[in-house]
Amino acid sequence: MKGVVILPLLLGVLYAGPVQFSGSVSIYGEKSFVSGDDSLIAPVSDLTFSLNPSVSFWGFPLSLDLLFSSQENNLRQQLNKYRIFLHPKELLGQMVNLPGFMFSIHGIEIGTCQPSYSSFTLSGTPVTGGAVELNPWKVYLAGTVGRTQRAVDASDSTDAAYSRMLYAGKFGYGKKEATHFYFTGLYAKDDPNSLEYNQMPMPGDTEPPIDSFEVVTPEENYLLGMELNLFLVDGLLTLESEVSAIELNRDTRMPVLDADWVRRWGLGFLHPRWCSQFDFAYAVRPALNVLDTRIYGEVQMVGPGYQSLGAPSLRNDNLAYGGGIKRDFLDNQVSASASYTREQDNLIGMKLSTTYFTSYAVDLGLNFTSLPYLQISYSPYSEYSDSTNSKADVISAGMGYSFNIGTLSHSPSLSGSYQKYQAASSEGNYTSFDFGLSYSVGFEFPLSVSASSGFGQTVYSEETDRTVYFDVSPSYTLFESWTNSLTLGGSFGGGTRYDVRLNLSFPVWRVCNASFGLEECIYSGSDGKYNEFRLTGNLSKNW
Repeated sequence: MKGVVILPLLLGVLYAGPVQFSGSVSIYGEKSFVSGDDSLIAPVSDLTFSLNPSVSFWGFPLSLDLLFSSQENNLRQQLNKYRIFLHPKELLGQMVNLPGFMFSIHGIEIGTCQPSYSSFTLSGTPVTGGAVELNPWKVYLAGTVGRTQRAVDASDSTDAAYSRMLYAGKFGYGKKEATHFYFTGLYAKDDPNSLEYNQMPMPGDTEPPIDSFEVVTPEENYLLGMELNLFLVDGLLTLESEVSAIELNRDTRMPVLDADWVRRWGLGFLHPRWCSQFDFAYAVRPALNVLDTRIYGEVQMVGPGYQSLGAPSLRNDNLAYGGGIKRDFLDNQVSASASYTREQDNLIGMKLSTTYFTSYAVDLGLNFTSLPYLQISYSPYSEYSDSTNSKADVISAGMGYSFNIGTLSHSPSLSGSYQKYQAASSEGNYTSFDFGLSYSVGFEFPLSVSASSGFGQTVYSEETDRTVYFDVSPSYTLFESWTNSLTLGGSFGGGTRYDVRLNLSFPVWRVCNASFGLEECIYSGSDGKYNEFRLTGNLSKNW
């Protein structure tokens, strides 16, 4: 496998062009000081170093990303990151006489990778290891291996976690952006010996001997999936579909069951335990693109026991279906869309009640040449169950226009929104609206001034909250490269807040670019008061 990957890289070096070096480096620092009788925010202290060099061997790109933060410590998941990566497909398009295999390399990464297979399988999980994605001719190959979380001991201020390794692969037939059929496999397992301390005292237990409980248990995850996408009639009709099934063992220290069905079905790679759960998920997304109109639909079901350790943000126990239509008119000067979504949980009746969520959305956009633009949106939704019954109507609109008078450029805009919410009990009902106005003026010399103000009101059954806000921000450029901006703002309502921000950006000879910021915030309200002073600084260099 290494030879298959290295050979085309060497061929690219021989066929391309001269060596080039580019990249960027930056150092960012932030320090805040908070004082007051009742501080509502915590002070921040951070120093971050970022290095992103890229070298091109005769046109073949090799890049490196490094990120180091002063907030890195062993009491949380890793913040420091490094990555060496190749994404040559986008950069090789101008080369000629290259082997066809060169254009099939979608990406090769070593370090902290962000692979994305699908929302059901592997998505949103950083993997410290390696990832590769190839699509030579009609063959698709992708692989990922590495650690997704490091061991963190339990404490009052940290979330305990076992060290976890993940192995994933995806292969099949067809181009990724065209008709294809892929299989996906994923295996993830926690190291049960990676934690030294995994016990916390029972809440409220103060009499010795104090009982304790185990914060987390070591888990193991098996996943198999299939993906079928059809692109028909030159993309006029598309169908995206996916199905996957999982086994999740919630505690790998429990004994493996001697299950006959595992042997009968040839599933010897599974290790069912008393704490195991099995479930599946599927999705179908058809779409029709014709006459500048897109009509689409979706059905997605994620079982209550479905969980992929490679997709932590996926919501299970959910059935959703819906569709929509979108159309552009008059050379994209008019756009209109409408959509509908329906969701429900409690798919197997294990919960005390079932919640149904329904939402609609209608949008209209007008953007004619030499006329003000206008955006209008109407998005009602409702939610009901045995214990909850609520609905809301939300309307928002915005308009603006840019024009010149003499040597001045003007850009005024208006925005507004209205929401009416009805809860199961009249005590929870409320209506709210917000109106804002902004205006910016640019002068012939390097000065611009922008200002905005607005008013918001929320009416409850027994009280009314009102808020007025404003800000003014002049910006001036010295010596064609030194940018200075000042912002004065405030809001008045449930609490009073004043903000002052000063930002400077300038080159340091030909060495680097620098920017510095000063911020002062004074807040006083019924929930407390505080005074925050914040300093920020950044040095950066591109080459």
